[in-house]
Amino acid sequence: MDNIIPKYNINIENNFIFLEQQELEEFMDFNADAHSHDFYILSFLYEGTIDHYSDFDNKSVSAPAILMLDIDQVHTHPEIGSCKMISIAFSTDFISSETDYFLEKVSYLFSKSFLPISTTQLKELNEIIEIESKEIKKEFPNEELIKALLNVLIIQCLAISDSIVSANDEDYGIYPDFKKLLNKNYRKQHQVNFYANELNITTAMLNKNIRRCTFKTPKQLIDQHLLLEAKRLLFWSRMSVKEVAYELGFETDSYFNHFFKKHTGETPKEFQRKQSTE
Repeated sequence: MDNIIPKYNINIENNFIFLEQQELEEFMDFNADAHSHDFYILSFLYEGTIDHYSDFDNKSVSAPAILMLDIDQVHTHPEIGSCKMISIAFSTDFISSETDYFLEKVSYLFSKSFLPISTTQLKELNEIIEIESKEIKKEFPNEELIKALLNVLIIQCLAISDSIVSANDEDYGIYPDFKKLLNKNYRKQHQVNFYANELNITTAMLNKNIRRCTFKTPKQLIDQHLLLEAKRLLFWSRMSVKEVAYELGFETDSYFNHFFKKHTGETPKEFQRKQSTE
């Protein structure tokens, strides 16, 4: 169906791509239209300033910085211009052998869009990146070493993030599980009690744990996710308001209109009209 935003798969046998400047420019030129990927992209900005546009969150990010694109995030490729940047794309399959806790940390890291860092921090990260680059360019690269170096980079990025939840926080495991359920069910399940039941905890416990991790309630996260997907479809696809309401599991398009206006101050049609004139 050509109304739906395109999603690209990582098209490489080992589910890992290392993109230095020239390859990155070619990758960015591949598709200027809105799309998503089935893989993570971790980028390191060495020089310049770049527009990091993802899901209506447009940030102008200056070097030195780390930029993240999560799986399924709708985005457009920015102009690199005079920037110097290296990107690493990898699928969940590439890191699937890691522990559940490590995978949870990856999910948490990629819930952010970017991390400003110091020159010293970038220098430390670059030491790992250079080893990875040399290994990849070998005739017979060692995949286990490449995975290990990627893991070290991810751990270093997590250490840099000052908002990472403590490993001693017993409630941390709830958030990634809730996020997975939400990503899978948000089109049909809009109520908190569904997610609490699936996680085998009470709604009160779910509220408490999610608030400790995100400072938001589960209902706020559900509505936030629905609103984001609604904006994606209204802006990037050619769906009508009625089709979007049906796609997102609203009983009627009038209920969808009420939901959208409550959270944005404008109707879906007004949102579409405003975006088309900007």
